[in-house]
Amino acid sequence: MNIRGYVERLKRNNHYSEVWWDSSPAVYLPYKQHLLEKYPAATTYIDALMPDDIAQPRGLCSVTTNPRLVTAVILEKREYWSSRFNLASLSPSELRKQLYNEVILEGAATLKPLWVQSAQVEGWISAQVDPVDVRCTERMTARGLELHRLAPNVMVKVPGSLEGMATVEQLVALGASVNITFCFTVAQFQAGIQAIERGLATARRNGIDTRRCKYVITFMIGRFACQPEFTLQAAERGLVLSAEELRWAELMIYEQVQALVAASTVPVKTLLSSIKIDVDERGNKHCWHLEKTGQTATCYTLTPEVVEFLIERESHGKPVVPAVEPQKPPASTFAKLIRIPYFYEAYFIDSIEPYDFGNHEAFINACNEANSAHRRLADYCVRLCPVTKPFKRALNALLAAEFGVIA
Repeated sequence: MNIRGYVERLKRNNHYSEVWWDSSPAVYLPYKQHLLEKYPAATTYIDALMPDDIAQPRGLCSVTTNPRLVTAVILEKREYWSSRFNLASLSPSELRKQLYNEVILEGAATLKPLWVQSAQVEGWISAQVDPVDVRCTERMTARGLELHRLAPNVMVKVPGSLEGMATVEQLVALGASVNITFCFTVAQFQAGIQAIERGLATARRNGIDTRRCKYVITFMIGRFACQPEFTLQAAERGLVLSAEELRWAELMIYEQVQALVAASTVPVKTLLSSIKIDVDERGNKHCWHLEKTGQTATCYTLTPEVVEFLIERESHGKPVVPAVEPQKPPASTFAKLIRIPYFYEAYFIDSIEPYDFGNHEAFINACNEANSAHRRLADYCVRLCPVTKPFKRALNALLAAEFGVIA
């Protein structure tokens, strides 16, 4: 077999592994052009990994988005997106939702040919519910159904909080594909698998066809070890964690998650996101998240920066090769990590209660980032839309009552 690049090497290990694009399809071609200009000697590899048409049946096979990425796309080309709507007829909240939907719709349409050609295995676009609703099952479910109905190849992205798991169960029961995100613990994976299982059972009882649905649970691997709480708890026990030991912590959780997924009868895959590139003392780049995983079926969502890392390594004759066997840390590393609650609560399946999924530091910080993007888009829409009469009447009533003036 002619192994031309990372995707082919990964699939040689396990044919069911996948590589996704971690950004909007709108920035796919511009970024490819940037890579072609920067790495002219790697043109063949770039074309193999990133064909001009993202819907070609090779290379990056699906797409994941999030509020930050969608907001960035909209604000990058404000006129392009806002010109599609009659601003005078929309409230800021309505405009925000429609702008968000439009980005997802355009991406779904771009990927639809691949979705059809692959019999719904590939060509998905993941769209996240509003992060402000992370503690409200009802609102997340309602928004999830709206996203699900945008296009048949939309996968609804739901935060892995206690309320999010209830949302997942309801969406799966109604025939939606789901991506459970903000996951950092084995317990969240178990809860996610169980929620999908319950949803599938309900769907079967109600005659809902789920055969072509797709389910993934996202381990935000590179966000786990960088949280200050991890280092703080280690220091309180007189421990200092090296950069390698921090990465081992993430890889050990990955192995636990993979064992759990493999033992399950639910058709779910692990999706690795927040993949990080490290630089050693000699200035050499490496990525344990890619190089020490991949023996078993895994989906990877690659940011443009990680795609460039793959191409850079390939162009230097040092290709990235996924692991061919399970990776085990030094015994001393495990002995150190197991003393730290931040680690063992993530590593052991029953060490954290579902209510506390949303209280995990990494979950909170990921959610805060998503909320920040949500607010940026909301504020943009407030500035774009004229003040609506109901709001002005309410404002006038408030000003008159408090200060005796009107706006």
